[in-house]
Amino acid sequence: MALRYALIYALSYKPVDDISYDRQHGTDTSGIVPTRNLDIADDSTRWQANLFLASPARITRYMIEAQLGAESINPEDYSFVDYGSGKGRSTLVAAEYPFKRAIGIEISAELTAIARQNAERVKSRCAAPVEFFCTDARKFSLPEGNLFLHMYHPFGQDILREVLSGIRDQAIASEQPRRILIPYLFSVAMAKAVFHEFPEFRRTRDVFCMNPQYRWTLYEWVPHSPTGDGANNSASLL
Repeated sequence: MALRYALIYALSYKPVDDISYDRQHGTDTSGIVPTRNLDIADDSTRWQANLFLASPARITRYMIEAQLGAESINPEDYSFVDYGSGKGRSTLVAAEYPFKRAIGIEISAELTAIARQNAERVKSRCAAPVEFFCTDARKFSLPEGNLFLHMYHPFGQDILREVLSGIRDQAIASEQPRRILIPYLFSVAMAKAVFHEFPEFRRTRDVFCMNPQYRWTLYEWVPHSPTGDGANNSASLL
């Protein structure tokens, strides 16, 4: 039995060791940075931040392509925004698609600097303009138009609640109708509970994965949405 579990562990995907994207592009998007090592001055904010661990490139591509295919979405009509962009891998993968803009938001100045260096290394292959902002996600002003807001469990429930409140307020204040999609990776119960406080963010899809760390839920901004959701479940072998 012990040998069986040892074999399962040996063959399982280990995100910390995944340097495939960096090997291909000469970038530095891998590794792990514990929360205590993030250069965040405010203690309460650092306590609510989650550690840096990049999402696998294939997961980001799957999330984008699954949604584009399901909805016949034209990425040229959307801006991609990654909350807690770290060293920039998900934002740079998104920039392979012709989004209006590919934006990363990261509170750590050190990680943002690395992300900008990575963007320089891959700019020749980007189909979308790339921008990285070193700022608190709660203070970021979203671009106008349709939005694809990527979240890989970037912060605790208090900050998530404030971020969703800000997204809602900006959506309400927008002069033009817009569509806002939020794929949330590593869709834990805490995050789902916070989203449930905002009925305007309707849960439309759950995608399951053999590795629970890469299960994701899609939310869509639907003004005056009734309580509840119409989520469709689907499975992935990623």
